[in-house]
Amino acid sequence: MSFDEEFNKLVEEKGDEAVEEMMSQLTELYGSPPLVARVLAEDKLNFLTCVLKDKAILHREDGPLNEKVTELLVISAATALRCEHCIEQHIQRAYELGVSKKAVLQTIMIASAIAETSSWSTGFRKYRQVTAKFESKSKKSKS
Repeated sequence: MSFDEEFNKLVEEKGDEAVEEMMSQLTELYGSPPLVARVLAEDKLNFLTCVLKDKAILHREDGPLNEKVTELLVISAATALRCEHCIEQHIQRAYELGVSKKAVLQTIMIASAIAETSSWSTGFRKYRQVTAKFESKSKKSKS
């Protein structure tokens, strides 16, 4: 049986039960299921695919990163991507795990610095490209 066939069989046989169980786990973990999970739950296949992937990446018990480090990484990514709800949920979770306020603040500062540098790089590249084209056109028109 292919992965798709096996996964679809799982969704059909235990989909509703699995969605309920995972929504319950998300509620326990974050206080309430995130909006993304609530909307995805309207379609069992999409929900289970996304939540299982996230669970495999973010909540691996045998993974090389502990929960505190994982939460700091999530806060960092959420900060850089400006996901306010994610930032709030994961700061709360980090505090519950015993992460210090200083560690959370430094994580946000690092993410912000990298996001700022990324914005500069994008802006500066376009600035150089457009300026070079403009100056080239300007030189041609003077000739």
